[in-house]
Amino acid sequence: MVDNLDEKDFLIIGITGGIGSGKTSAAKYIESLGYPVIYTDMLAKKVMNSDENVINEIKRAFGNDVYLDSGELNSAKLSNIVFDINAQNNEKLTKLNRIVHPPTIDLMMKEIEVFLEEGSELVFVESALIYEAGLEDGFDYVIVIDADEEVRIERTSERLKLSSEEIRRRNSQQISTTMKKNMADFVIENNGDVEQLYKNIDFVLSIIKMA
Repeated sequence: MVDNLDEKDFLIIGITGGIGSGKTSAAKYIESLGYPVIYTDMLAKKVMNSDENVINEIKRAFGNDVYLDSGELNSAKLSNIVFDINAQNNEKLTKLNRIVHPPTIDLMMKEIEVFLEEGSELVFVESALIYEAGLEDGFDYVIVIDADEEVRIERTSERLKLSSEEIRRRNSQQISTTMKKNMADFVIENNGDVEQLYKNIDFVLSIIKMA
């Protein structure tokens, strides 16, 4: 993924998983251990709120009212549009991703390079769409965080106040968890409490650091 450094004495590791899997909790724990973590959702929000080209493209594609009078993105309205139950073949979500993904990836690359220049040996990237965006080959390892569907639905319902039907529909917009797990280097099942999640992460990190 980063090809302008002479010697590769670092690892870039992706963290991904479906909605409600606990990938962000996993990333936050890794960050608490002192490792740099890049959150692509935050980068995407930054791009959609500050990149004039992206803002103009989003307005052309989805209407001016997806931005508030203050100029800030109306995330709820945009989500309702791109996850429209009547949309065919996910065309609205695909259109949004085509607008937002390239500048978000560019920003992610810049942040990775900053961490590497600072001497970081392990850099983590938390992203829901590593496989959907075709980024998996750019990582040394990809960790998939997973949980049973009902567990993920319960977590997401509590956090985002969405119905189980809506959560299932949004999950269906992504590559299936089974496919992600088959392609992953490591899979962490997150059906228990956070302490068990942390133990599993510690175990995976111990393997990675021995590589």
